Amino acid sequence: MERAGWAGCYNSVTMDPVVARLADRFLHHPVWVSAATSIAEGASSQVFFSHLDSEWHLLRREGRSLLIEGPSPDPDFGFCFTPASIERIFSVPDDAHIADFAIELFECITSEDPETKIDFRVHAPFSQLLKRGYVKLLLRGGPRVMQYAARHGVRTLSDLRRLLKEARSEDPVKVLKDIQAR
Repeated sequence: MERAGWAGCYNSVTMDPVVARLADRFLHHPVWVSAATSIAEGASSQVFFSHLDSEWHLLRREGRSLLIEGPSPDPDFGFCFTPASIERIFSVPDDAHIADFAIELFECITSEDPETKIDFRVHAPFSQLLKRGYVKLLLRGGPRVMQYAARHGVRTLSDLRRLLKEARSEDPVKVLKDIQAR
């Protein structure tokens, strides 16, 4: 059954065009492929699209990031993308740094505009996120990602851990706004 999901990753003729473009970006965009090397084999995230009724998941398998139809058995995060949020992320120039994509993703997550907002949830505990390479990926974003985080109240690894722990039980955007207000 999962093989059918794999086939969907490569068969853009039968796949929704928005999903197909995102799947292709994960598989072929040099910056996205490079960024994903920080993430552990088997790591996955739950993925929804606002214009579709089906559930998908992003899975690291055999060194690739596969967007597969069906639920994730053990998601680290949950995302719900709108078509406009995907276009906004795609607007980052192809030769940009990992930081540019990360900041645009964070901007969409915290956006007040329902058209470009990415709904985001944290499912895994901090220890699992650390083991699976997500903190390493943030660090690869370099000073610009760290400056962005600091402007939003996340200055230390302890702040990040607290944000992620609180976000597991609440809306992460609300938690971030509460941290900013402190």
